[in-house]
Amino acid sequence: MASCNETNSDYALKWTNTIKSKILEDINIPIDSTYTDSSIEELKEVTCFNKGIRTRIYRINTFNGDTLVSIFYSKDQNFEIVRELCPNLSPSFEVVRYRAIHMGSVEFRYCNGKLKMQGFRYDDDTAVWKEWDENGKLVKETNHGNEDKLSELSKIHYYR
Repeated sequence: MASCNETNSDYALKWTNTIKSKILEDINIPIDSTYTDSSIEELKEVTCFNKGIRTRIYRINTFNGDTLVSIFYSKDQNFEIVRELCPNLSPSFEVVRYRAIHMGSVEFRYCNGKLKMQGFRYDDDTAVWKEWDENGKLVKETNHGNEDKLSELSKIHYYR
């Protein structure tokens, strides 16, 4: 639960960063097998495993070799970090999913790395979303309400 001085948005940001750290720890293990799916002409999907458990997926543009999407999985497969990437491999979109539902803090970035949009999801857009131009100037704030839904993240625990 959020403390007296911590907003639900603050808690959601901390929750998201904690989940991301734990997922990245989980996938820091050797890959012992891969599966490649090239059934879509312009896309190759490479799935990596450790002892039969999916650890990550990369979707690669077969025309230019750019990684378009990377997905990193927790060992229990309930949590994911999803990153849609710019051509230079910097994230343009990043979110945590819990059982395939977007949760917590969400970031969109310009390919130069600067923040484009940041907000929160608890299955849908929640609380305040901010947008910046390419120079870093705040251009828009939208309050989607329901910030109290973010306190529900305290009920979603990582498996370890």
